[in-house]
Amino acid sequence: MKIYLIRHGQTDWNLQGRFQGREDIGLNETGIMQANNCGKAIKDQSFLAVITSPLIRARKTAEIIAGHVKARELVIDETITERDFKKVSGMTPQEREAFYASGEQDDKEPWEDLCSRMLNSIKRYAKKYYDHNIIMVSHGASINSVLSALSGGKTGTGKVILKNTCINIIHYEEGQLKLGEYNLSPEEYMELQERQ
Repeated sequence: MKIYLIRHGQTDWNLQGRFQGREDIGLNETGIMQANNCGKAIKDQSFLAVITSPLIRARKTAEIIAGHVKARELVIDETITERDFKKVSGMTPQEREAFYASGEQDDKEPWEDLCSRMLNSIKRYAKKYYDHNIIMVSHGASINSVLSALSGGKTGTGKVILKNTCINIIHYEEGQLKLGEYNLSPEEYMELQERQ
């Protein structure tokens, strides 16, 4: 089976470079268009379920995609929400730079905890929907932790900036998660499908 791990569409805070964390920021017009493009790109694949973070930017992305792929179930699950950035949540790049330059320590969710909850959730749904492809809509930092863990640190956290509505494909075989293609825009995904 394949798990399509997809980042939410664009928000105004993405444009400003702000850490969104658990802040509930909605999609902008571009984000809605991206979600529709993503749904159209994968509509010929068969998916049993779409699982989404409860945050509105992810949930709206998931609802739009679900409409295109006609999945039977839409599941909202807190365990695939974004990393909790706490003190630095909402800060612009300049504000974060000043914060760290001051010597103050952040209190964001530890990376190991983030990675563990994401991987545990993916495995749980892989077992539940075994033999059926599923979609999971989550967030940049959360998805990057998975990419990092599955690639042995070759990609993911600190290595790649994920595109909005990028498609990351995880294969689940014999109880193991294996990273396939990642950070594909809907257009890149369609080009890949045409070549295969």
